Amino acid sequence: MKNILKYTCLAGILIFSSSCERDLDLLPLDQLTSDVFFKQTNDFRLFANDLYNQLPSFGRSSRDNWSDLHFTGGGNEISNSTYIESDNSTTWNNAYRNIRNCLVLIEKEAELEPGNTKDEVQVFKGEAHFFLAMNYFNLLKVYGGVPLINSTLDLDDERIFGPRATREQIVDYIMENLDAAIAAPVGTLTDAADEGRLTMGAVRSFKARVALFEGTWRKYHGLGNENEMLDIAIDESRTVINSGQYSLFKNTALGDQSYFYFFILESDVQSNPIGLGKEAQNEYILTRKHNKLDAPTGYISTNSGNLSPTLKLANMYLDNTGLPIDHPSSVFQGHGFTIDPVTYIATNTEYIDRDPRMLNNMIEPFHQFWYHSPYQRDYSLTNLTGTGGWNEGYWTSATGYLNSKFLPEVEGNVGIDFPVIRLAEVMLIFAESSFERNGVITDAELDMSINMLRDRVEMPHLTNTFVSANNLDMLTEIRRERAVELVNEGFRYDDLRRWKTAETEMSEALKGIQFANSPISTPGGYDVFSVQTNQIETVLAHINKAFPLDVNGFSIMEEASNRNFEQKHYLWPLPLRQIALNPALEQNPGWNSQ
Repeated sequence: MKNILKYTCLAGILIFSSSCERDLDLLPLDQLTSDVFFKQTNDFRLFANDLYNQLPSFGRSSRDNWSDLHFTGGGNEISNSTYIESDNSTTWNNAYRNIRNCLVLIEKEAELEPGNTKDEVQVFKGEAHFFLAMNYFNLLKVYGGVPLINSTLDLDDERIFGPRATREQIVDYIMENLDAAIAAPVGTLTDAADEGRLTMGAVRSFKARVALFEGTWRKYHGLGNENEMLDIAIDESRTVINSGQYSLFKNTALGDQSYFYFFILESDVQSNPIGLGKEAQNEYILTRKHNKLDAPTGYISTNSGNLSPTLKLANMYLDNTGLPIDHPSSVFQGHGFTIDPVTYIATNTEYIDRDPRMLNNMIEPFHQFWYHSPYQRDYSLTNLTGTGGWNEGYWTSATGYLNSKFLPEVEGNVGIDFPVIRLAEVMLIFAESSFERNGVITDAELDMSINMLRDRVEMPHLTNTFVSANNLDMLTEIRRERAVELVNEGFRYDDLRRWKTAETEMSEALKGIQFANSPISTPGGYDVFSVQTNQIETVLAHINKAFPLDVNGFSIMEEASNRNFEQKHYLWPLPLRQIALNPALEQNPGWNSQ
């Protein structure tokens, strides 16, 4: 991928932005591409390299702020459903620009001059088919059916002003292109310069992702024919799992922090206690590559303050016996803080006896963590220095819970990769689609999916006997596992919409940690902190002034009365400018513009 990115500027001159307006005076659309490009195999390679810039990166993590498990300082219009129709949409514009670029590459094979390697060109065409499918999936998730463009258009082409294709037609086209990528076949180039390119496992995994999304959308939105998609999700995810090409990352030397360090592996600098590099893991199936030495492309901002976990997320983590914390038999020790009057050690009971992923994804108050810049922050009880952590959470973490996933432990630029697709997601796809398709899931199926994830963090297995004996709901537990394993990777908002639970989940109040009814918030309860007492009391007073508390003392970041997810919000409104330019486009139901 490092080599791929070198050529993006050259390929960029071949990208044209088209408009739906008939009277624009543009250069001939194929002047550069036909006359001076796509003659040699390497031309296709260079153009295909640029397609990889379409892969999502850490910006996708911020999508979790659109849901119920994270909160930004002032909230956001998607999370609280206050967004309205707008003239333009970068989601729409970027997708159709990318779609055109993919179609250009696919159609130019005929211009390859004799003597060039057509087999390699087929691989690059396969990559274009994959990215074509990816962009239509991005459109499908937010708009539903959209105009289907399956070949490059001139400005006078009447198809520019055609109606929206149906949802089913878009899904069929996505699957058709993914099958074309599989047949190419992608992933067969062996040159070292092609490291990081698309693989067969990535295409099949993405096909499983699309099929699960559409299958559950059809099921819960009453569209019918969901089993067709669920069968595809089962078959493709099982194929990837059984291929033996990928394995979950676990290193015993890292102990219970193996899951945490997995997401911040680097190869240009030591980023973990035992010096592992990116080559130590085989879980990532497709990544957005970053190299610390390739500034500025190697630099990534992973400011944890932009992803403030909510109380709801914190409560999702099971206790270490595998039970939900609200279960009568749970060993959960309660929210809040206690201070031992003899040893003067603060204990955050909320983190005791929990799924280890809780402390792999969140920072426990009064503990050290690496804050990137400045580099080391000390949050031991006896030395509260610096900024950040829960006690100054108002400007570091709005909710008082602090995210640590993707939080690098290196100085300067960051070169960690973003997991576009990883094996853990494929395992979760298999488990969910199996249950949704059949209404049951066998223990053997759980053992090849969810229980593999639990083994990584040494959590008890999920079994049918355990679910029955403790009066649990299997589907709830499967969805819980997906939420905590894939947190901060950008899936939650789409999950709630495909499950059609968003009108309930997204309309609830967003809450943070418990400030009241806890010794740490009692006036005079800070004597143990000596000179730090006034600082902490000031911060708590500031937070309590900024956010109201519920009857149990939990901070309310956004009242339920300000959050109202309606039926129309399951799909976004089409950009108004597109409707104005093309009267054949119909707006999504519930939105004012027609």
